[in-house]
Amino acid sequence: MRRCFLLFASALALTLSAFAQTKTSGSLDCDKSDPRHAIPIPDREGYSYLIGQNKCTWTKPIAIEGLEAKAFVNTVFDEMTGASGRTTASGVTTYGSGDKGYTHSSGTIDAKAMTSSGKWTHAGGTGKLRGIKGGGTFTCKMKSAEPGSGYTCDIEGEYTLPAAKK
Repeated sequence: MRRCFLLFASALALTLSAFAQTKTSGSLDCDKSDPRHAIPIPDREGYSYLIGQNKCTWTKPIAIEGLEAKAFVNTVFDEMTGASGRTTASGVTTYGSGDKGYTHSSGTIDAKAMTSSGKWTHAGGTGKLRGIKGGGTFTCKMKSAEPGSGYTCDIEGEYTLPAAKK
């Protein structure tokens, strides 16, 4: 009976460790959007669609399994109504090893406060990051009130990687 219990407990511990989330965090500094396009909606005062791409550097690199983030490219779509809006983005992080991590994010924008915040998820990766799962939150501060200006962000989250194949 005791041997059976120990075997069950060991199997449970291995199973739980396979699902354990590893915490990570980082900070970004993003340049002004280039390219950047704004399309106002006719007859709707203050309503517009914005799309742009920002090239970013990690001021506090996010690290995953010993890989350190070097660069981030974020392609952003915003739907603005006056001073508030919704943001959706797809990002690509390049790590020092050359591996890439892909993310999707969505959140809200407060143009008066010059902030945005929301959630992000891992959408895949290459090399050591293949099969990555997880996500987290972001909070960003715009560098100026000018639309498309650069921004800084703090990122927090968790991830899991598939077990190494034997």
